[in-house]
Amino acid sequence: MPDLMWFRNDLRTIDNPALSAAATGGVIGIFVCTPGTWRRHDWGPPRVTLLLESLRVLRSELEQLNIPLLIRIADTDMESVDIVTDVAAANGCATVHANREFGVDEARRDELAGSWLSERNIGFALHHDQVVFEPDDILTKGGTSFKVFTPFRNTWNGMLIDRGLPEHAPLTPCESVSPTSDPIPGSVPGFTPWPGITLWPAGQNAAMERLQRFLDGPVDRYHNTRNSPDIEGTSSLSPWLATGTLSPVTCLRPLVERFGPDPALWPAGPATWQSELVWRDFYRYVMHHNPKVSMRRPMQEWTVDLPWRQDDDGFEAWCNGRTGIEIVDAGMRQMLETGWMHNRVRMITAMFLTKNLLIDWRRGERFFARHLVDYDFASNNGGWQWSASTGTDAAPYFRIFNPNRQAELFDPDGAYRRRWNPDHHPLKTLPIVDLGSSRRRAIEIFKVARTAGC
Repeated sequence: MPDLMWFRNDLRTIDNPALSAAATGGVIGIFVCTPGTWRRHDWGPPRVTLLLESLRVLRSELEQLNIPLLIRIADTDMESVDIVTDVAAANGCATVHANREFGVDEARRDELAGSWLSERNIGFALHHDQVVFEPDDILTKGGTSFKVFTPFRNTWNGMLIDRGLPEHAPLTPCESVSPTSDPIPGSVPGFTPWPGITLWPAGQNAAMERLQRFLDGPVDRYHNTRNSPDIEGTSSLSPWLATGTLSPVTCLRPLVERFGPDPALWPAGPATWQSELVWRDFYRYVMHHNPKVSMRRPMQEWTVDLPWRQDDDGFEAWCNGRTGIEIVDAGMRQMLETGWMHNRVRMITAMFLTKNLLIDWRRGERFFARHLVDYDFASNNGGWQWSASTGTDAAPYFRIFNPNRQAELFDPDGAYRRRWNPDHHPLKTLPIVDLGSSRRRAIEIFKVARTAGC
């Protein structure tokens, strides 16, 4: 009897625990496109196009292992449960394997899948691949979940020392099974193909090549270069991590092998990058332990009733890179053209929208979601709530970036701003808001809300 591998955001064969568990005999792979759910979750053409291209590469890789990949289309995640159940039953599958996803909707989908499969005497096994250590294993001494990153990271690092990284043996060809693979659709309803995909080659081999280039040198300078948007100082691996064509375990294993299991003893560059990967785990951890995050509610309850401004003109100017603030406009234009934005600039643009324009962070979060090729809800939500001072471990509300000062610090010769604002003339372009007075306004509004919420 074959097993069924239900692919989600885990489109790889390397370090894939669900696929490794399934590949003990014959395996059939399935991926269900759910455009209705993707629209409701604010996915955009860049994210969907990368997913489809990743499926195209995955199908070829699976076929080399004698694993066919079936493609089905439903409208929603909940409807995908019916499809997966029917495919498993029709092919006499003993067990459906999947990697767990974090979020309220995803948890409900998997709960329903377990129930329906059980009714047909089919097993349902969930595995962990999106995080290095399971969220329920990382708790305070009092048995509660962490709300602040630093103690979470300290505990995470202790687990790395004690447990090491999960090991998954390389896959070998499985027993041949029927049916044959399906073609990958060129598009799905509601999402036009995104031409910018040529900048982001899909698949785990492309991810591994980029990872190796980063580890061959740039990682050693990462602590000094990661905040400079005009140079390639970051790994830029986020699109492959978002689609699961690359695992965080795969990223960390070469560093553990090179420097040992204790990140406190690593050189500054690798240790700083490791901390960023732990941040990625932390945002999933927060989503798991705080379901309201999946419902786009703020972590900080006192910010629920903040009087955000309904400034449509300001929001449109921000969206199109027409605010008159060079570093903000450069970041927005970079994203619109390439589907990606440097992380330091993401923080600058997000804080400008939420503090200087005092526009609800959820509007910015959705705009990023629809235009980022590396869109990942947990990381996007966590970053926006950090910038808006509404989330866990958020920036204090009174600490507001001055975007011009940020540009002086991290783009001192203006190379990044010139590259993405070729038509921008600082002496002729007036900012849409005064940075000083808008900063004072935001601090006062947050202060009143904070006082009222105490």
